[in-house]
Amino acid sequence: MPTESGTRFDVREFGATGDGTTRDTDAIQSALEECAEAGGTVVVPPGDYLTAPLSVGDDTTLHLEAGATIRFVGDYEAFPTVESRWEGWKQAGFHPCLWVADAENVAVTGRGTIDGGGEYWWNFYDVSDEDLPDGLRDRLDEFDERNDKADDVSSFTLRPPLFQIFESENVSVSGITLRNSPFWNTHVVYSENVTIHDVNVENPADAPNGDGIDIDSSQYVRISDTYINAGDDAICIKSGKNAEGREIGRPAARIAVTNCTVEAGHGGVVIGSEMSGDVRDVTVSNCTFTDTDRGVRIKTQRDRGGVVEDLHFDTIVMRRVACPFVINGYYFTDIDSAPEPVDEGTPLVRNVHFHDITAREVESAGFFAGLPEQRFEGISFSNVRIDATRSLEATDLSPAMANGYDQEHALFCKSIADVSFTDVTVRTPAGPAIRVAETDAVSLDDVRLETGGASDGPAIDLENVDDVRVRGCALPESGENPSTFLRARGTGGHVSLVGNHDSLTEYVEVAGDVTLEES
Repeated sequence: MPTESGTRFDVREFGATGDGTTRDTDAIQSALEECAEAGGTVVVPPGDYLTAPLSVGDDTTLHLEAGATIRFVGDYEAFPTVESRWEGWKQAGFHPCLWVADAENVAVTGRGTIDGGGEYWWNFYDVSDEDLPDGLRDRLDEFDERNDKADDVSSFTLRPPLFQIFESENVSVSGITLRNSPFWNTHVVYSENVTIHDVNVENPADAPNGDGIDIDSSQYVRISDTYINAGDDAICIKSGKNAEGREIGRPAARIAVTNCTVEAGHGGVVIGSEMSGDVRDVTVSNCTFTDTDRGVRIKTQRDRGGVVEDLHFDTIVMRRVACPFVINGYYFTDIDSAPEPVDEGTPLVRNVHFHDITAREVESAGFFAGLPEQRFEGISFSNVRIDATRSLEATDLSPAMANGYDQEHALFCKSIADVSFTDVTVRTPAGPAIRVAETDAVSLDDVRLETGGASDGPAIDLENVDDVRVRGCALPESGENPSTFLRARGTGGHVSLVGNHDSLTEYVEVAGDVTLEES
């Protein structure tokens, strides 16, 4: 447990009581500061340590023994003002509960618990100004004056995160439980070489902005063997918002997530919507998502700018997820909007690959929507099984959060440059199982569809798709063969049937200028 220097700093020797009622802030912070000077390990023995915010410095291991809880006070006056990043913007707000700032060579270890006492702060969420305590209202007015920004997502986002790693390097977190965060649970921002391993992250379902782990404009981050039950997105990757995010220009990159279990949350792994500084080189593997609103989710909108690229999602099992796959260029905006000029505020998503994934008991098979002025590129599926037969009434949420889109069972694509499906099964209670519009190229190779029967329309519905290749496919498995396997209509377009298991020509319907070729 001790570091190489062997220096051990027991918080009880500095006067901490661990009785759950006495504030142990001075004792714990003094131990942390002496440790940062000498290097070593701050030991927190079993007990309940009530404290105001704490800061961890260089060359420090903070070790919580089994049975130890660091619990942060419900008292906004105990939280000073600091500059940090909230919801993608540099802003002044409340000091994080546990803060590793401008530090290197830090570890937080052990089998203890860090509890943010979030319920105190959640009570102020979405509350009118006149119902806030006078002192808290004054603090928020101070923040408004200093920040000169208006948050466009939710109320009072300047609550303290439970654990923030800020502008730091070589930080590892292992073994501990992090729960009940006032705002985001664990926030890694502007940092490099961060490892989160064998950690429990727990927030109630109704915790506002209760994200599990947010990786924000940071690089070389590994999350592994971690359990997350979050009140919002479970693992979220971000890089700043709009013009400020692009100007700062620090990407979230070289990130690996593996062997993680997500029990609940708005999304299993989510990218955005603050992604203006770019997100790239992300691998997610060997994970399970259960009872999350979405599985893998990428969300952006016009004026974000930035590029999300080179993402791999591999060996994932999802169950009771409303929509397992979402790439949404219309977050909180109208999906039927006309093209706009391409500029620095036009976002791009490209090279996103889904492999070896099973999604069962889901409502919508998938939602993929780029922008008409800049289609998203290079979306691929291989060895993917989707059972989208769960009732659309099972939840009351919009899987995409795009205005003007009505939820459906089908896997929906719009304004995509190219999308490919190889060894993919989609099961829906009725046709279509796949619906594509305003897209350049679609490849379907060894795709198996199960739909509800002849009266439900085509299994595949295409509109204004330029080039379609169907290879190694067969008629859908259903009570009877559908009258239409594939329907393609619109201006221009070419459908090629090559080497399929059944002769599909009589089950393909083309209209407009679309041409059909079978070989």
